[in-house]
Amino acid sequence: MVIGYGVRVLRFAAWTGLIAFVILVWVSALPAVGFDPARPGGDASNYLAAGERLNAGHPLYALSPGDRPVPLAPPYWSVPLVAPPPIAVAWRPLALLGDASMVLWATAGLVVTLLTVGWLLGRGGLIVAGLIALFAAPLAIQSFAGNANAFLFAALVLAWVWRDRPPLVGVLIAIPIAVKLTPVLFVIWLAGAGRRRAVAMVVVALAAIGVVSVLGAGLQNHLDWLASLPGTAPAPTSLAGLTGLPSWLIIAASIAVVIVVALRGDERLTFTAAAIAAALASPALYLGTLGIAAAAAAPWVGEGRSVVASLRGRAVRAEPT
Repeated sequence: MVIGYGVRVLRFAAWTGLIAFVILVWVSALPAVGFDPARPGGDASNYLAAGERLNAGHPLYALSPGDRPVPLAPPYWSVPLVAPPPIAVAWRPLALLGDASMVLWATAGLVVTLLTVGWLLGRGGLIVAGLIALFAAPLAIQSFAGNANAFLFAALVLAWVWRDRPPLVGVLIAIPIAVKLTPVLFVIWLAGAGRRRAVAMVVVALAAIGVVSVLGAGLQNHLDWLASLPGTAPAPTSLAGLTGLPSWLIIAASIAVVIVVALRGDERLTFTAAAIAAALASPALYLGTLGIAAAAAAPWVGEGRSVVASLRGRAVRAEPT
Protein backbone atom coordinates (compact mmCIF):
# COMPACT_ATOMS: atom_id res chain seq x y z
CA MET A 1 0.00 0.00 0.00
CA VAL A 2 2.89 2.36 0.80
CA ILE A 3 4.47 1.62 -2.59
CA GLY A 4 1.16 2.19 -4.35
CA TYR A 5 0.69 5.52 -2.62
CA GLY A 6 4.26 6.49 -3.51
CA VAL A 7 3.57 5.79 -7.18
CA ARG A 8 0.49 7.98 -7.02
CA VAL A 9 2.49 10.77 -5.45
CA LEU A 10 5.10 10.51 -8.20
CA ARG A 11 2.37 10.60 -10.84
CA PHE A 12 0.86 13.64 -9.16
CA ALA A 13 4.28 15.31 -9.09
CA ALA A 14 4.77 14.61 -12.82
CA TRP A 15 1.27 15.86 -13.60
CA THR A 16 1.91 19.04 -11.58
CA GLY A 17 5.22 19.55 -13.37
CA LEU A 18 3.57 19.28 -16.78
CA ILE A 19 0.88 21.77 -15.79
CA ALA A 20 3.54 24.15 -14.48
CA PHE A 21 5.29 23.83 -17.84
CA VAL A 22 2.04 24.64 -19.68
CA ILE A 23 1.48 27.73 -17.51
CA LEU A 24 5.09 28.84 -18.05
CA VAL A 25 4.71 28.53 -21.81
CA TRP A 26 1.50 30.58 -21.81
CA VAL A 27 2.99 33.27 -19.56
CA SER A 28 6.10 33.43 -21.77
CA ALA A 29 4.09 33.51 -24.99
CA LEU A 30 1.98 36.51 -23.99
CA PRO A 31 4.79 39.13 -24.02
CA ALA A 32 6.47 37.42 -26.98
CA VAL A 33 3.37 37.22 -29.17
CA GLY A 34 1.18 39.84 -27.55
CA PHE A 35 -2.59 40.06 -27.44
CA ASP A 36 -3.42 42.59 -30.12
CA PRO A 37 -6.41 41.23 -32.07
CA ALA A 38 -6.95 44.54 -33.88
CA ARG A 39 -3.47 44.40 -35.39
CA PRO A 40 -3.65 44.97 -39.17
CA GLY A 41 -2.87 41.72 -40.94
CA GLY A 42 -3.76 39.62 -37.90
CA ASP A 43 -6.21 36.74 -38.15
CA ALA A 44 -9.12 38.65 -36.60
CA SER A 45 -8.43 41.66 -38.82
CA ASN A 46 -8.41 39.47 -41.93
CA TYR A 47 -11.68 37.78 -40.91
CA LEU A 48 -13.27 41.19 -40.32
CA ALA A 49 -12.02 42.42 -43.68
CA ALA A 50 -13.59 39.39 -45.37
CA GLY A 51 -16.94 39.99 -43.67
CA GLU A 52 -16.82 43.66 -44.62
CA ARG A 53 -16.14 42.85 -48.27
CA LEU A 54 -19.18 40.60 -48.40
CA ASN A 55 -21.36 43.20 -46.68
CA ALA A 56 -20.21 45.78 -49.21
CA GLY A 57 -20.94 43.47 -52.12
CA HIS A 58 -17.26 43.36 -53.09
CA PRO A 59 -15.38 40.28 -54.36
CA LEU A 60 -14.21 38.12 -51.46
CA TYR A 61 -10.94 36.95 -53.00
CA ALA A 62 -9.77 40.30 -54.33
CA LEU A 63 -9.34 43.77 -52.83
CA SER A 64 -11.48 46.61 -54.12
CA PRO A 65 -11.07 50.36 -53.53
CA GLY A 66 -12.18 51.22 -50.00
CA ASP A 67 -11.65 47.70 -48.61
CA ARG A 68 -9.85 47.19 -45.31
CA PRO A 69 -6.17 46.57 -46.19
CA VAL A 70 -4.98 42.97 -46.06
CA PRO A 71 -1.26 42.29 -46.54
CA LEU A 72 -0.47 39.74 -49.23
CA ALA A 73 2.61 37.52 -49.38
CA PRO A 74 2.87 35.83 -52.79
CA PRO A 75 3.21 32.97 -53.49
CA TYR A 76 2.02 31.81 -50.03
CA TRP A 77 -1.15 33.83 -50.30
CA SER A 78 -1.92 36.08 -53.25
CA VAL A 79 -5.54 36.67 -52.23
CA PRO A 80 -6.86 38.43 -49.10
CA LEU A 81 -8.44 35.21 -47.78
CA VAL A 82 -7.07 31.69 -48.13
CA ALA A 83 -9.89 29.91 -46.29
CA PRO A 84 -13.14 28.83 -47.97
CA PRO A 85 -16.05 31.32 -47.94
CA PRO A 86 -17.97 29.97 -44.87
CA ILE A 87 -15.71 31.75 -42.37
CA ALA A 88 -16.35 35.06 -44.19
CA VAL A 89 -20.10 34.43 -44.18
CA ALA A 90 -19.97 33.78 -40.43
CA TRP A 91 -18.24 37.13 -40.03
CA ARG A 92 -20.88 39.13 -41.90
CA PRO A 93 -22.94 39.88 -38.74
CA LEU A 94 -19.78 40.32 -36.66
CA ALA A 95 -18.45 42.84 -39.17
CA LEU A 96 -21.40 45.11 -38.38
CA LEU A 97 -19.77 45.74 -34.99
CA GLY A 98 -16.68 47.21 -36.61
CA ASP A 99 -13.30 47.05 -34.90
CA ALA A 100 -14.87 45.89 -31.63
CA SER A 101 -15.63 42.55 -33.29
CA MET A 102 -11.92 41.70 -33.43
CA VAL A 103 -11.49 42.14 -29.69
CA LEU A 104 -14.68 40.22 -28.89
CA TRP A 105 -13.72 37.37 -31.23
CA ALA A 106 -10.16 37.04 -29.94
CA THR A 107 -11.20 37.33 -26.30
CA ALA A 108 -13.87 34.66 -26.77
CA GLY A 109 -11.31 32.41 -28.48
CA LEU A 110 -8.86 32.87 -25.63
CA VAL A 111 -11.51 32.11 -23.00
CA VAL A 112 -12.78 29.05 -24.88
CA THR A 113 -9.24 27.71 -25.23
CA LEU A 114 -8.46 28.24 -21.54
CA LEU A 115 -11.70 26.56 -20.45
CA THR A 116 -11.11 23.60 -22.79
CA VAL A 117 -7.51 23.15 -21.67
CA GLY A 118 -8.55 23.49 -18.02
CA TRP A 119 -11.24 20.83 -18.43
CA LEU A 120 -8.83 18.45 -20.15
CA LEU A 121 -6.14 18.90 -17.52
CA GLY A 122 -8.57 18.66 -14.62
CA ARG A 123 -10.23 15.49 -15.89
CA GLY A 124 -7.24 13.79 -17.46
CA GLY A 125 -4.08 12.14 -16.25
CA LEU A 126 -0.48 12.09 -17.42
CA ILE A 127 -1.28 11.30 -21.05
CA VAL A 128 -3.58 14.30 -21.31
CA ALA A 129 -1.14 16.57 -19.50
CA GLY A 130 1.70 15.38 -21.72
CA LEU A 131 -0.24 16.09 -24.92
CA ILE A 132 -1.34 19.53 -23.72
CA ALA A 133 2.26 20.31 -22.74
CA LEU A 134 3.44 19.17 -26.18
CA PHE A 135 1.10 21.61 -27.91
CA ALA A 136 1.17 24.34 -25.26
CA ALA A 137 2.99 26.88 -27.42
CA PRO A 138 0.73 26.48 -30.48
CA LEU A 139 -2.35 26.64 -28.25
CA ALA A 140 -1.18 29.87 -26.67
CA ILE A 141 -0.19 31.47 -29.97
CA GLN A 142 -3.41 30.57 -31.80
CA SER A 143 -5.59 31.90 -28.99
CA PHE A 144 -3.64 35.15 -28.63
CA ALA A 145 -3.72 35.64 -32.40
CA GLY A 146 -7.50 35.33 -32.72
CA ASN A 147 -7.25 32.36 -35.07
CA ALA A 148 -10.40 30.33 -35.73
CA ASN A 149 -8.53 27.26 -34.51
CA ALA A 150 -9.21 28.41 -30.95
CA PHE A 151 -12.87 27.52 -31.48
CA LEU A 152 -12.24 24.49 -33.71
CA PHE A 153 -10.03 22.96 -31.02
CA ALA A 154 -12.92 23.12 -28.55
CA ALA A 155 -15.36 21.81 -31.19
CA LEU A 156 -13.23 18.73 -31.80
CA VAL A 157 -12.88 18.05 -28.08
CA LEU A 158 -16.67 18.24 -27.77
CA ALA A 159 -17.00 15.96 -30.80
CA TRP A 160 -15.23 13.26 -28.82
CA VAL A 161 -17.24 13.94 -25.66
CA TRP A 162 -20.52 13.77 -27.61
CA ARG A 163 -19.43 11.04 -30.02
CA ASP A 164 -22.54 9.00 -29.20
CA ARG A 165 -24.86 11.82 -30.32
CA PRO A 166 -24.83 11.73 -34.14
CA PRO A 167 -26.49 15.12 -34.78
CA LEU A 168 -24.11 16.95 -32.46
CA VAL A 169 -20.93 15.18 -33.53
CA GLY A 170 -21.94 15.67 -37.17
CA VAL A 171 -22.14 19.44 -36.77
CA LEU A 172 -19.01 19.61 -34.62
CA ILE A 173 -16.96 17.82 -37.28
CA ALA A 174 -18.57 19.58 -40.25
CA ILE A 175 -17.72 23.08 -39.00
CA PRO A 176 -13.93 22.49 -38.79
CA ILE A 177 -14.05 20.84 -42.23
CA ALA A 178 -15.84 23.87 -43.70
CA VAL A 179 -13.27 26.23 -42.19
CA LYS A 180 -9.98 24.30 -42.48
CA LEU A 181 -10.73 21.35 -44.83
CA THR A 182 -8.14 18.90 -43.41
CA PRO A 183 -10.37 17.95 -40.42
CA VAL A 184 -12.16 15.78 -43.00
CA LEU A 185 -9.77 13.14 -41.63
CA PHE A 186 -12.12 12.82 -38.64
CA VAL A 187 -14.66 11.20 -40.95
CA ILE A 188 -12.26 8.24 -41.06
CA TRP A 189 -12.47 8.07 -37.27
CA LEU A 190 -16.26 8.02 -37.38
CA ALA A 191 -16.39 5.45 -40.18
CA GLY A 192 -13.77 3.22 -38.55
CA ALA A 193 -15.73 3.25 -35.29
CA GLY A 194 -18.90 2.21 -37.10
CA ARG A 195 -20.62 5.52 -36.45
CA ARG A 196 -22.53 5.56 -39.72
CA ARG A 197 -25.26 7.90 -38.52
CA ALA A 198 -22.61 10.39 -37.43
CA VAL A 199 -20.95 10.18 -40.86
CA ALA A 200 -24.32 10.82 -42.49
CA MET A 201 -24.88 13.81 -40.20
CA VAL A 202 -21.49 15.24 -41.20
CA VAL A 203 -22.60 15.10 -44.82
CA VAL A 204 -25.96 16.70 -43.97
CA ALA A 205 -24.30 19.44 -41.91
CA LEU A 206 -21.77 20.17 -44.68
CA ALA A 207 -24.60 20.42 -47.20
CA ALA A 208 -26.43 22.87 -44.94
CA ILE A 209 -23.25 24.92 -44.42
CA GLY A 210 -22.72 24.90 -48.16
CA VAL A 211 -26.19 26.26 -48.84
CA VAL A 212 -25.78 29.01 -46.24
CA SER A 213 -22.33 29.81 -47.62
CA VAL A 214 -23.59 30.17 -51.18
CA LEU A 215 -26.50 32.31 -50.02
CA GLY A 216 -24.19 34.47 -47.91
CA ALA A 217 -21.26 34.80 -50.29
CA GLY A 218 -22.64 33.98 -53.73
CA LEU A 219 -21.61 31.28 -56.14
CA GLN A 220 -18.95 33.40 -57.86
CA ASN A 221 -16.94 33.83 -54.67
CA HIS A 222 -16.87 30.05 -54.24
CA LEU A 223 -15.62 29.68 -57.80
CA ASP A 224 -13.03 32.40 -57.11
CA TRP A 225 -11.81 30.47 -54.08
CA LEU A 226 -11.34 27.33 -56.17
CA ALA A 227 -9.53 29.37 -58.82
CA SER A 228 -7.16 30.80 -56.17
CA LEU A 229 -5.95 27.40 -54.97
CA PRO A 230 -3.49 26.58 -57.79
CA GLY A 231 -1.71 29.90 -57.29
CA THR A 232 -1.25 29.45 -53.53
CA ALA A 233 1.99 27.82 -52.40
CA PRO A 234 2.15 25.85 -49.12
CA ALA A 235 3.57 27.73 -46.15
CA PRO A 236 7.33 27.28 -45.77
CA THR A 237 6.76 25.78 -42.30
CA SER A 238 4.23 23.21 -43.54
CA LEU A 239 5.23 19.62 -44.25
CA ALA A 240 4.81 20.32 -47.95
CA GLY A 241 6.97 23.44 -47.68
CA LEU A 242 9.68 21.72 -45.62
CA THR A 243 9.88 18.57 -47.74
CA GLY A 244 9.18 20.03 -51.16
CA LEU A 245 6.48 17.41 -51.70
CA PRO A 246 3.17 18.48 -53.25
CA SER A 247 0.36 19.21 -50.80
CA TRP A 248 -1.87 16.54 -52.31
CA LEU A 249 0.76 13.90 -51.52
CA ILE A 250 1.02 15.06 -47.88
CA ILE A 251 -2.76 14.91 -47.57
CA ALA A 252 -2.89 11.47 -49.22
CA ALA A 253 -0.20 10.21 -46.82
CA SER A 254 -2.16 11.63 -43.86
CA ILE A 255 -5.30 9.83 -45.02
CA ALA A 256 -3.35 6.59 -45.35
CA VAL A 257 -1.88 6.93 -41.84
CA VAL A 258 -5.27 7.54 -40.23
CA ILE A 259 -6.79 4.60 -42.14
CA VAL A 260 -4.00 2.29 -40.98
CA VAL A 261 -4.52 3.39 -37.38
CA ALA A 262 -8.29 2.94 -37.76
CA LEU A 263 -7.76 -0.65 -38.87
CA ARG A 264 -6.36 -1.40 -35.40
CA GLY A 265 -9.88 -0.96 -34.07
CA ASP A 266 -8.91 1.47 -31.28
CA GLU A 267 -11.21 4.48 -31.47
CA ARG A 268 -9.05 6.56 -29.16
CA LEU A 269 -5.92 6.07 -31.24
CA THR A 270 -7.80 6.83 -34.45
CA PHE A 271 -9.17 10.11 -33.07
CA THR A 272 -5.69 11.02 -31.81
CA ALA A 273 -4.13 10.25 -35.18
CA ALA A 274 -6.83 12.23 -37.00
CA ALA A 275 -6.31 15.29 -34.77
CA ILE A 276 -2.55 15.36 -35.25
CA ALA A 277 -2.70 14.49 -38.96
CA ALA A 278 -5.37 17.15 -39.64
CA ALA A 279 -3.01 19.79 -38.26
CA LEU A 280 0.15 18.52 -39.94
CA ALA A 281 -1.51 18.03 -43.34
CA SER A 282 -2.54 21.67 -43.62
CA PRO A 283 -0.69 23.60 -46.36
CA ALA A 284 -1.13 26.69 -44.17
CA LEU A 285 0.71 25.19 -41.20
CA TYR A 286 2.47 27.55 -38.85
CA LEU A 287 3.38 27.03 -35.20
CA GLY A 288 0.23 28.83 -34.07
CA THR A 289 -2.09 26.80 -36.28
CA LEU A 290 -0.72 23.53 -34.90
CA GLY A 291 -2.76 24.03 -31.74
CA ILE A 292 -5.78 22.23 -33.18
CA ALA A 293 -3.76 19.01 -32.77
CA ALA A 294 -4.16 19.33 -28.98
CA ALA A 295 -7.66 17.91 -29.45
CA ALA A 296 -5.78 14.59 -29.53
CA ALA A 297 -5.87 14.71 -25.73
CA ALA A 298 -9.66 14.35 -25.56
CA PRO A 299 -9.89 10.53 -25.92
CA TRP A 300 -7.50 10.02 -23.01
CA VAL A 301 -9.58 11.88 -20.46
CA GLY A 302 -11.49 8.68 -19.75
CA GLU A 303 -8.35 6.55 -19.54
CA GLY A 304 -8.62 5.59 -15.88
CA ARG A 305 -9.05 8.16 -13.16
CA SER A 306 -7.46 11.56 -13.28
CA VAL A 307 -4.30 11.98 -11.25
CA VAL A 308 -6.03 14.33 -8.82
CA ALA A 309 -9.02 12.02 -8.31
CA SER A 310 -6.76 9.00 -7.87
CA LEU A 311 -4.56 10.71 -5.30
CA ARG A 312 -7.54 12.17 -3.47
CA GLY A 313 -9.26 8.79 -3.33
CA ARG A 314 -6.15 7.15 -1.95
CA ALA A 315 -5.69 9.92 0.62
CA VAL A 316 -9.27 9.47 1.85
CA ARG A 317 -8.80 5.70 2.23
CA ALA A 318 -5.59 6.31 4.16
CA GLU A 319 -7.30 8.40 6.82
CA PRO A 320 -7.67 6.66 10.19
CA THR A 321 -11.21 5.75 11.24
